[in-house]
This record gives sequence, structure tokens and C-alpha cells, in this order.
Amino acid sequence: MHAFRHGRHRPLGGGEAIIRNALSALDLKEGMIVADLGSGPGRFTIPIAKAVGAKGKVYAIDIDEGSLKELSEAARSEGLSNVETIRADLTKGIPLPESHLDLVFMANVFHDLVHSGTGDFIIKEVERVLKPGGTFAVLEFKKSFTLFGPPLWLRLSPEEVLELVGRASRSLRPEPAINDIGEHHYLLKFRKLGE
Repeated sequence: MHAFRHGRHRPLGGGEAIIRNALSALDLKEGMIVADLGSGPGRFTIPIAKAVGAKGKVYAIDIDEGSLKELSEAARSEGLSNVETIRADLTKGIPLPESHLDLVFMANVFHDLVHSGTGDFIIKEVERVLKPGGTFAVLEFKKSFTLFGPPLWLRLSPEEVLELVGRASRSLRPEPAINDIGEHHYLLKFRKLGE
């Protein structure tokens, strides 16, 4: 088992406000098909599933079976039937069909993929699974010291994320705003060229 753990039980540093602010920035609509990559136990998956409604769908993808079990139980207890958990190692790909998703969301996961050497690969995978006009959203810790979250050397600044995506992608274009999601986080959005 390699060290990459996807989104497992990472402290957010801001809790419910971070989730609320991120969801607001994502501009979720009923009926959307979403993948939460590195979902962990579903702190974002569950509210996303509620926002996209019964006509929408959320794929929660993580390497950790325990987190996915916890997420499935939470979805069941919330009466959500639109969440599908998939155990997968993102460094090997996104196990979903081409042009299938309206939104690919990653919370505090992209830096791990970049530092595992698979950043370019996952960006190409995101391109593959997004519909034309779909959105790739990256939530990351700001590059400043905190007592929680990834170590400072592992964090990515918005400029680094923009550069990495711009270099690896032919079709993902950044939206102009860097969304400030609280004291410790930012969110960047990229739209896939097309309709």
C-alpha cells in the first residue's frame, strides 16, 4: 500500500463554513453528475448529493475502504440514493467513462497527486471524464503555516495549481476568480472547452 491516502479524515480547519463556502462557489444545480475524488468519509459528498438532488448523481471515489463504508452509511441514514462509492487508486486513473461528468471536485487531494508524480496524469483523466463545458474544481489549503493539514512544503499555491493544469491540459481553462473559501482554503475552477 503506498502512502497516498486520498481524502481520509483530514481536518479542514474551518469545518462547516468551509463546506458551505465551497458548495456556494461550485454553483451546483439539480441533476448534475459529479465525482468527488478522494472523497474520504464524504464531508463534501453528502452535501453535494443533496444539492444535485435525486435526478443527479455523485460518485465518491477513494482508496480507503473504511472511509467509503462510513460514507455509504451516512448517505443511507440521510435517505440519499444518488451516491455511488467506488474504491479506486486515483494514481491509476478515474474509473468512469469519457465525457460523463458535469463536475469533478477535489478537496485537499490535488497536492498529494502532484507530489506522488501523477499530477499531469490525473489532469488528463479529469479532461477525459468531463463533458464539454464541465467544471474541474480544486479546493486546497493556502500555502501558509497551520497546525493542521498537510505540511507547508506539500501545499500548492493557486499560481502553482494554475501552472500545473495549464501545462498538462489542452482543454481546461481557468475561471478568472480565485475563490477565498475561508482563512485557510482557496478554490479554483477550470472549465472544459466545448459547449
